[in-house]
Amino acid sequence: MKKVIIISLISLLIAMISCAAGASNTPDNYNIPQSFDLGKNYYNVYGSPDLNANIIGSNEFDRDQTATLNIDIMNKGKLLGFKNDKTPYDSDEIYAAQTEMKLESGIVDATNVVASLSTDPGSPIEVKSVSQQIGSIKSGENSPAPAKFDIKIDKKAKAGEYNLYLNLSYDYQKNVHITNPNVAAQTYDVSHWYGIMNQSQTLKIKVKDQVDFEIVNTTGSLSPGGENMIDITIKNTGEEEARNVKAIINPADPLSTTDSTAFLYSIAPGSTAVARIQIKADSEAVPKVYGVDTVLKYENPEGDIKYTDILDAPVEVKEAGFFEKLFGWI
Repeated sequence: MKKVIIISLISLLIAMISCAAGASNTPDNYNIPQSFDLGKNYYNVYGSPDLNANIIGSNEFDRDQTATLNIDIMNKGKLLGFKNDKTPYDSDEIYAAQTEMKLESGIVDATNVVASLSTDPGSPIEVKSVSQQIGSIKSGENSPAPAKFDIKIDKKAKAGEYNLYLNLSYDYQKNVHITNPNVAAQTYDVSHWYGIMNQSQTLKIKVKDQVDFEIVNTTGSLSPGGENMIDITIKNTGEEEARNVKAIINPADPLSTTDSTAFLYSIAPGSTAVARIQIKADSEAVPKVYGVDTVLKYENPEGDIKYTDILDAPVEVKEAGFFEKLFGWI
């Protein structure tokens, strides 16, 4: 008998150490229910839910992309052991103890799961979704449906990995209390004592290497009614080489062009190329800086053809000088 007791105590100690090892779980207990009589508790069961999350599908995204993250949550909670708290003496108590032991296995189930997602301060990733109710997740099962969070990647985000923090809060069953057991009628009353658990898990997403362009300079100017060669300097600010680059220029009134394309060939990361375009200003053009819509067509290293969003190339129309006004020279 002493040997059995020693083995039971060793098993209990191992279970308690295992519980302490699950440091990702942070319990915050609810108050014990008034109907709960610990003096009539037959077992103390050890274990808890253990929620683990994974991003479904690819975790790689482009700059300036809005995406929906689908996150699967699985409960890997396990029963770690139990301890006799009270010995049943008659048939009704034995029935109560057996029933309690059966119901105590619910300690590893997570109920009323609430999920929220956050990022590091200053992160280029913005979480646009609020907290979500996930429902209940039994041990060994996945969430009824993935948690869905909308995120927005800043257009100036650098390529690389970024952290997202999934915060999970849920209820779990701490203990079960059986009263009024009647083995003959197979009836009983039950009270549940619940606690609340908080877990946090880091998920990683990647902003992919890609081509990005920026107009860094424009040289050359126009006078009303004049025409001139305008140089638009374009820089590849991304991490990948852009191949077979073509600049498509689309000036709007009062500017126009008869040559709307310029071939720039390949532009390596950090390098620049100049698109030279002949642009004409209407004679009624008001002297000021005009934005000229510029779109770049290119191939990425995988051979995919891409188009940029519209870039704005500033082109200045200056007040005509004395001789230009007198002779109409450009």
